[in-house]
Amino acid sequence: MAHVESGRPLLAVTDLKKHYPIRGSLLKRSRGSVRAVDGVSFAVKAGERFGLVGESGCGKTTLGRMIAGAHSATGGRITFEAQDGAPIEVTQLRGAALRRYLAQTQMVFQDPYSSLNPRRTVMQIVEEPMICLTDWDAERRKARVLRLLDDVGLDHRHAHRYPHAFSGGQRQRIGIARALAVGPRLLVCDEAVSALDVSIRGQIINLLRDLSAKLDLAIIFVSHDLGVVRHLCQRIAVMYAGRLVEIAASARLFEAPRHPYTEALLSAIPSVDPDATLRPIILDGDVADPGERPAGCSFHPRCRYAQDICRRKDPPLRAVGTEAHLVACHFAEDLHLRGNRMR
Repeated sequence: MAHVESGRPLLAVTDLKKHYPIRGSLLKRSRGSVRAVDGVSFAVKAGERFGLVGESGCGKTTLGRMIAGAHSATGGRITFEAQDGAPIEVTQLRGAALRRYLAQTQMVFQDPYSSLNPRRTVMQIVEEPMICLTDWDAERRKARVLRLLDDVGLDHRHAHRYPHAFSGGQRQRIGIARALAVGPRLLVCDEAVSALDVSIRGQIINLLRDLSAKLDLAIIFVSHDLGVVRHLCQRIAVMYAGRLVEIAASARLFEAPRHPYTEALLSAIPSVDPDATLRPIILDGDVADPGERPAGCSFHPRCRYAQDICRRKDPPLRAVGTEAHLVACHFAEDLHLRGNRMR
């Protein structure tokens, strides 16, 4: 089982798995499984901003939706600290107990237009989670909606307009207000700024950072864009083929990566320095197929540092240098990898 950070976190994910069966055409018998999430472990503290990054298809969105209660788990545990400090085993929740957990963990989706009902006003959209998950009366719900519009930078007059009347950035602010409607302690943001214009992304990132500090709100920010994650998150986890390969404090990950995959991701970030001479690291081959993962380390077919042990033995996620820096690589202590000192 992979290492989980010590302490008493708000959320602890332990050896979490999500496998999808591959059905054959004859009698629809299973002929294997796609291991979208395969033994993932990490923890998030109250108020912490935690980034989850990786290429498309690595399983990060599936992982985020499992944490938010949208997908069930094939195996492993998700443990959440209740308001009274008691641990909740999320994967076992049903009915009213699950609804209480959903009130504590909400999602912000990638596309701010398709995630909003075009037939409802902003008031109705933001109010809906309160109707589903609380017993608040109409007057309290209305007051809450108006306060949330203030918090996300929208005017009260916007409450009676429909989604088509807003820009992409404004729609995402509405989505954030809806996610905050019932006062969650954890927000899962799935590519929350990737559909927005570059000029608007910084505004939404700053808004999320301010809300996290103001509300003591933990955020799991799922993204393929390391540059965006760098400016929001305090810690970052790198995911490859359904598994975590590195977890570290944001600054440390950028300055001194320990996994070759992280090094390649960092090298692909465009530089604003006109005199920069370092070129991106081009990885050979394709991302490992989660339905037919190679033996040993999943990354070894694309790794320029791979040796024989990498083809035979799967490296565990372990502490390297400090307990806070976790890496799944046999040669993490020996490699001198290139970082990216972004400003």
